[in-house]
Amino acid sequence: MSDVPEFPSRDGPQRLVAAATKQPKNRQKVRLEPGHSPLDWARLKSSGKDLRGVSQLSRYTLDDIKRHNTLADAWTAIQGKVYNITPYLKFHPGGVKDLMRIAGKDGTRLFMLTHSWVNTDFMLDACMVGFLVPGRSSDDD
Repeated sequence: MSDVPEFPSRDGPQRLVAAATKQPKNRQKVRLEPGHSPLDWARLKSSGKDLRGVSQLSRYTLDDIKRHNTLADAWTAIQGKVYNITPYLKFHPGGVKDLMRIAGKDGTRLFMLTHSWVNTDFMLDACMVGFLVPGRSSDDD
């Protein structure tokens, strides 16, 4: 056996949380297109390419997010942060269809049920467009 430590450690919190997270019984593996692996996503994130699609971070209401619910324009809120998930759709290990379940919505509940161990701040940092706020749409002013 090697002296190199395992990560996540055998009894570490990442494995324990993942093991305790209930998974859908009908969950199927999705074959990602070539060039859409996690390493490809990491490369794209660090490439300097604009993945946000907005010039600056802003505050958005749920009404604002509801307008972004298509394959060509998909936003979601997770734990109070709003992300343009459009660039990430084809990289999602569960497939585009699975990720579209939270497009145009606050996806926090579903995300926490299925991916509580995933660090969204790291995974989607390059796609963050702003913060979720209560209230009326910004177009109502």
